[in-house]
Amino acid sequence: MSCPRPEARASQRTAGLVLCTLVPALVAGACAGPTAAEAPPPDAGPAAVRVLDTPTTTGSTAYALAAGADGAAYLAWIEPVTNAGYALRFSRLENGAWSAARDIARGDDWFVNWADHASLTALPDGTLLAHWLVNTGRKEGAYGYGIRVARSSDRGDTWSTVFEDGMDNVSDYAGFLTFLPGASGAEAVYLKPLTPDDGTAAHGEEEHTKTLAAVSFAADGTPSDQQVVDDDVCSCCTTDMAVTADGLVAVYRDHLPGEIRDISIVRRVDGAWSAPARVAEDGWMIPGCPTNGPVVAARGQRVAVAWFTAAGDTPRVKLALSQDAGRTFAAPIVVDDGNPVGWPDLVMQDDGRVLVSWLERRGEGVGEVLVRRVSADGVPATPLVVAASVSGRATGIPHMIAAGETVIVAWRNERVLSAAVPLRAIP
Repeated sequence: MSCPRPEARASQRTAGLVLCTLVPALVAGACAGPTAAEAPPPDAGPAAVRVLDTPTTTGSTAYALAAGADGAAYLAWIEPVTNAGYALRFSRLENGAWSAARDIARGDDWFVNWADHASLTALPDGTLLAHWLVNTGRKEGAYGYGIRVARSSDRGDTWSTVFEDGMDNVSDYAGFLTFLPGASGAEAVYLKPLTPDDGTAAHGEEEHTKTLAAVSFAADGTPSDQQVVDDDVCSCCTTDMAVTADGLVAVYRDHLPGEIRDISIVRRVDGAWSAPARVAEDGWMIPGCPTNGPVVAARGQRVAVAWFTAAGDTPRVKLALSQDAGRTFAAPIVVDDGNPVGWPDLVMQDDGRVLVSWLERRGEGVGEVLVRRVSADGVPATPLVVAASVSGRATGIPHMIAAGETVIVAWRNERVLSAAVPLRAIP
C-alpha cells in the first residue's frame, strides 16, 4: 500500500505512471521529466488569464491557496533560505495584487516535498492556521517526520504551535493534511501511521500502512475530537474536505482488498463519522500509491468529487456529482482532454455548476494547467488553458479557489506562480 520504500530510489512505472519515493526538498523536480530550466514561459495562456506578480523566489515549492470568509485569497508556500533551511511564507491578495511575502516559520529540520504541500486556512474572525512537515530528530532513511500546526490571532504577525502529530516517527510519516474552516474553528483530516512508529518494523508494506485521521480545532486553536476515520487508506495521496447542508464530508484514496485504490468518502452527521463508501467503482488495481488524490466541493445538498484514475491502463480525470450531500453519486463523467497527469481541484458555484482544474500532458515533458466548467447536470464545456508547465512533479499539485468573480490558480515553473481568471472567461 505504500509508496516505494526509501531505498528504492529508481522509478517504477505502472499504468503509465511514475511511482517515486517522497524524496524531500524537491526544488528542481526529481521524477518530473524535464528540468525546471526547460519549462515553458510562465505567462503562457490566453489573454483572459491574468498572470499575477507572485512574491515567490526561484526554488519555491509546496504551495497552497485558501479563501477567507471576507472573499480574500491567500497563498502559502515554502522556499529555501540562505542558511540552508526553509521558510514557510504567505501573501494575501489585495485589490488584485499579492501583498509582500511574510514569514510563518523558518527551520532547518523540515521535510519539504513536491506532493505533501504545506497549507494555510483563514477563519471567519481573521485567525489563521498553517501547517507544515517537520523531521522528528529520530528519522531513519527518507522518512521520520510529522505534522506541525501553528496559529496566528494577529493576522500573521506572530505564530504559535497548537498541534503536532507524528513527532515520534522514526521511519514512517504523518502528512497530507487538509484544513476546512468553520464558523467556530476549523476541521482537518490527514494521514497517519496505523501503529506507532518505533523503528522496529521491517522496511516493507506494513511500515507505511496509513489511516485517515480527523481532528477539530477551536477558535483559539485548541485541538479536540482526534480520531481515526478509516484504518487502511492509500499512503501518500492528498485528502480533501467540504461542508454540506448535512455536515462535513472528506474524500481520499482508499486501500481496498486486492490492492484496489478507488476514491472513498466519509460523512460526519450529527457528530459521528460514517463508514467509508466508494464514490465510484473504478477498480484501479495498483501495487503502490500513485500520489494523486481526490478533491471535493459542496453547496447545500450538492457535492462534487473529482479524481484521477488509471484503471484499465487508461488515465482519466473523472467527476461525480451528488444531490444528497454525498450519500449517493451519479455515474462519473470524464473531464480530462485525453492525456491527463491528474492532480485536480474543484470550485462549485452557487448555481451548482462546477469548475475542474487539472494538469494535462501535451507532449514529452510538456503540460498545461486546464480549467473546465461542468453544468449542474454533468455536461462539460470546452476547457480553458490557464498556463503551460512541465507535465511532471516539478509542477507540484496545482490549486484553484474562487475569489469573488474570479478564480485564482497556482502552479509551479521554477517557482510558485499564480493567475487570476474571470469566471466569465471560462466557457
